Amino acid sequence: MLKLTHIAMFLALIALPTLSCAQNEGLDKLDEATSLKLDAKTPDELKKVVKLCEEAIKAGLDEANKTLADQVLAAAAFQRAQMMIQQLPRLANNPGAVRRLRDETLADLERALEANPKLVEALLLKTRLEAPPLGTRESALKTITKAIELLKDKPVDQANAYMMRAGLQESSEDKLKDLQKAIESDSTNSDAWKARIVVLLGNNKLEEAMTDAEKLLEKEPDNMFALEAAITALFGLKKYDEAVKLLTTRIEKTPGVGPIYRARAKAYAIQEEVEKALADLNKALELDAKDAESLLLRSKLYFGKGEVEKASRDVSDALELAPDAVEGIVMRSLVASQEGRFADAINDLEMLVRFDPTQVRWVIQLGSLYQADKRPRLAIKLMDELVKQKPEEWSAFRVRGDAKLSINDHVGAVADYESAIKLIEEKSANKSADDEDPDYSGLLNNLAWVLSTSPQDAVRNGKRSLELGLKACEVTEYKQAHIVSTLAACYAESGDFENARKWAAKAVELGSEEKNEQLDQLKKELESYKENKPWREEQKTEENKKPLNAAGDVIET
Repeated sequence: MLKLTHIAMFLALIALPTLSCAQNEGLDKLDEATSLKLDAKTPDELKKVVKLCEEAIKAGLDEANKTLADQVLAAAAFQRAQMMIQQLPRLANNPGAVRRLRDETLADLERALEANPKLVEALLLKTRLEAPPLGTRESALKTITKAIELLKDKPVDQANAYMMRAGLQESSEDKLKDLQKAIESDSTNSDAWKARIVVLLGNNKLEEAMTDAEKLLEKEPDNMFALEAAITALFGLKKYDEAVKLLTTRIEKTPGVGPIYRARAKAYAIQEEVEKALADLNKALELDAKDAESLLLRSKLYFGKGEVEKASRDVSDALELAPDAVEGIVMRSLVASQEGRFADAINDLEMLVRFDPTQVRWVIQLGSLYQADKRPRLAIKLMDELVKQKPEEWSAFRVRGDAKLSINDHVGAVADYESAIKLIEEKSANKSADDEDPDYSGLLNNLAWVLSTSPQDAVRNGKRSLELGLKACEVTEYKQAHIVSTLAACYAESGDFENARKWAAKAVELGSEEKNEQLDQLKKELESYKENKPWREEQKTEENKKPLNAAGDVIET
């Protein structure tokens, strides 16, 4: 007879297999899931794997098999999410389908992370789906931060995750912090260096951008991005000598790289060392005859030297290589204008203004071209619209004033000139170092001229004209014939014919030296003052009725 203790042990032993079976009732499902996972090639097959794993876990598995089921489930759900997300581009034109696919993919990723919370790849993919425009910045930031924490022992991958988080940050400071952390995690990550430099340059943190660019150059001496960034920062800091020095050093090391010569040419051009700039551009084009950027820059330099034919040839070659180069089209318009082909110049500018009516300089240039082509009413209409949109734009008033003057609207011209001067003086009071100096002397001169020579008694104002005429001459150091001529007219209107004759004679002298095309008129003005007669001038431009190749009266700004 068995003792009671022996009976108890026997019962315990026969119970063990029963308990094991109860714990592994889902084992068949897990085996089926594992087998199917090996050959699964479609989202539906992977979905079945996930379902089988879930059923296996629900039926019962011991700890080891439960761990295996979770791993298989997480892998299948993640793989399915990867397949699903690849379908998003082809659904781009169907927002509803995109949203449904995104939600289904997110569900897979969440199921994968539930089974394996440390599946970093799933967190990274989830971040992409949670980021705008499909999701919210807050959700994406929360998810990517989890990934960063899990990657603390994988610095290379963590650096990439920091970069992803930087792209989600709204403030530049937060972006820069994350990019700095990316660099600290992996100092060899060139993309992190580049991204940080781009943000620094975009926020005008030029000294910091320069420092980072120099560090990247130390690590990667041949990194053209770093070199260009350093030059951009130096240009922004107006350290042109340093830029030339850096580029010269690089040229000595690698003399066969055309873009470096082009970069140095830009620095020389800014310093008005035109011949040195041209020499570098010639070298750049010798190394690469299809360098459209060098052709365009050389065209600008030739144009500035008055060598219009060479400028025209270069800009044509540049646009043949890069037909959509905006600055090339602007340059072609300038060349056409200089050659008197105003219709061609207008057509180019009209095209650009229609392309981007927010570019004020193009609108102003177009208005000036209308005026040059004897289409003042088109210029007035264009400037009317610009003044509505940009009431602070002094040059719009200047161009409109010139156009009004040419159709004998002297009252309107004076009002526009006065508005332009007021805006310039207000701007000058708060002027930053980067502001361009406007054509102040020309504006002063035009207003002084109309106030002293208008046939309309109500328009003329000798005192105001003399004030403006003296200021215009001071700005130009009494060296420009037409401005000195205006000063003479101002004195004549004020009744001071002695000074009128003095300055009119000076204007004739300067005009002779300049070979001024208005020399005959300057002489006539002097003769008038010798007779103690003030000068009177009335412009009546006959509108050019010749049609343009493109409609010129329907430009919207």
